Amino acid sequence: MTAYPHLDPAVQSHADLPDRERIEHIRVDRWIDYPRARQALDKLEELLLFPKRARMPNLLIFGASGMGKTMIIEKFVRANPPSFDESSGIHHRPVIVVQMVASPDEGRFYHRLLSVIGAPPPTRATLGQLETQALRLLQEIAPRMLVIDEVQNLIAGTYREQRRMLNLLRFLGNELRIPLICLGSHEARDAIRGDAHLNSRFEPYGLAPWRPDADFHGLIGGLLYSLPLRLPSELTDRALKRLVEANGGITDAIFKMVRGLATDAILNGTERITSAAILDHRVTAPTTFAA
Repeated sequence: MTAYPHLDPAVQSHADLPDRERIEHIRVDRWIDYPRARQALDKLEELLLFPKRARMPNLLIFGASGMGKTMIIEKFVRANPPSFDESSGIHHRPVIVVQMVASPDEGRFYHRLLSVIGAPPPTRATLGQLETQALRLLQEIAPRMLVIDEVQNLIAGTYREQRRMLNLLRFLGNELRIPLICLGSHEARDAIRGDAHLNSRFEPYGLAPWRPDADFHGLIGGLLYSLPLRLPSELTDRALKRLVEANGGITDAIFKMVRGLATDAILNGTERITSAAILDHRVTAPTTFAA
């Protein structure tokens, strides 16, 4: 019988470590599985395996900042790592992730894309040269998916700049015949709607703020399962509701609060998070759900 049956077997040995090392473990970001994230991963996997055709399907994952969009993509990239082709000497990358520049600019976007794939272009290259270089290298690398994060940055530009940038994204998807995955806030939907042809190919997938329901109970259960506290934490429905409302239903804020309470539990020797600790905890986060 294990000493800490309330913990993930991979974490049980950490519970006997000194306080400082346990606190360091608590502060490390880790993947916690939950239904909405798993559905998003399934959609990404389906698109990754989609056969090439003239009109590829795309996906827009949107939600408030801190809802876990980037962690979903990072998890997906880890599950689909690059591979090295010894015959050609090329590293093939199934998934390429690039962040949208702060304001829509085709040249700056190509510079960033080339930097991500490890080929910084000459500083004085023309837009045409950048496009040619990017397409040639992307065709060599043979990605099966292009992910663009922070897509809401498109709306920082003029209407003409937005249209040109959306045309660029549509061009890349058509030329490479790979799915485009866009990530962003709720404003990202408005950015994509700026191009009717592009918008028609995107399936929207929203990550809504948490509610105190069964899925949330599962999320917190998974998080507690990963924290090296020596005693089990048993939380009431009232405490879980408070945890949601105090943090506006935002995943990152909820995790930050739980990790803080877990750290306190180690330092004060209680070794568990109690409902009273949650109910008494003072936070400055909004108490209303995001739209």
